[in-house]
Amino acid sequence: MALVLGVGIALFAVLAGLNARSGRPWRRTAASVGVLAGVAALALTLGYTVAPNIPTPPVPLTARFAANPVPDDAGSVAAGRARFQASCVVCHGPEGKGDGPAAFTLQPRPVNLQVHVPQHAPGEIYYWVTNGISGTPMPAWKENLSDTERWQIVRYLQALAAGKV
Repeated sequence: MALVLGVGIALFAVLAGLNARSGRPWRRTAASVGVLAGVAALALTLGYTVAPNIPTPPVPLTARFAANPVPDDAGSVAAGRARFQASCVVCHGPEGKGDGPAAFTLQPRPVNLQVHVPQHAPGEIYYWVTNGISGTPMPAWKENLSDTERWQIVRYLQALAAGKV
């Protein structure tokens, strides 16, 4: 995409130069170069900042509306914390900041869950814990953790992100 935009900008610049040399109006072509350069800059910015943060494949709509069946109490949060410490700390770190001992060897690096979790519905977090995230080192935990344990982790992550633990 960036290559195509770059070729387009170069082509418009050459055409503007040819028009200027031949005495024809060149300002419209030069304005087009500016607009195309702006579109290219926007596309590159979005491509390198926003696009890598969009999980693939997207979460099914039904997962977004899944309600957490685990009660929101201290016992559930404590159980989620214990499971998180046993399964997730190596990558996400003890505070979920994406700075675990293995984090620096992973590409892409694990996300900061204290920032990431509040941006998503509990069902989405549960879906990613259950199925993993393709294109990242995040594994699927559906074979190793029960449904209840995965929902407890979601409860713990919500409490962690809210500063309650």
